[in-house]
Amino acid sequence: MERHLLTSIGILILMVSCKQKETQKIEILEQKPTTELNAETEKIAEEILIPEQYFENDSLRILLESDLEKLTLNPKFDLKTESRINTHDETITDTVKTQTFDKTKIYSYQAKDKEWIYSAKIRSSEFKFLKSIKIGVNKESLENILKSELKTDLIKIGDLENTSVFIFTFENDTLKAIDYQGWVD
Repeated sequence: MERHLLTSIGILILMVSCKQKETQKIEILEQKPTTELNAETEKIAEEILIPEQYFENDSLRILLESDLEKLTLNPKFDLKTESRINTHDETITDTVKTQTFDKTKIYSYQAKDKEWIYSAKIRSSEFKFLKSIKIGVNKESLENILKSELKTDLIKIGDLENTSVFIFTFENDTLKAIDYQGWVD
């Protein structure tokens, strides 16, 4: 397939859902840079299958969320705020917060009476979850907590609706990233 004037890489993620194991299909579209305004580009599609394990475990997810909330109180983080009009009541202004330290970012939404974390990208080994899980630990540490063998490098712990999920990414049996995806109305 050919397209005009595409010079960036596009990523399409398709997810197939099931209880214990899922597969994500990632299609990476690569285009050659164009030098002329009307030049056509080629794209090379490469498919990579990434198997994952999903653990539906509300009690463990709640403990992880509690640790994440405590993490936001750490004075090491730089805070950036941005005002947003409330989607349900335009007379109210809410706040979107971004907390940053090293390669770690935590995003939250603060309404009048409550604040919700809706996303986090943990890349620093300075922060622990469940007293022992931090960037750089081996896969066995999480296996001991889950009391289950981890057969993939992408582990998700979340709720039944998949609206609040922690994602643990391993490389060579070493934890490289902890991500959180939450839901805010």
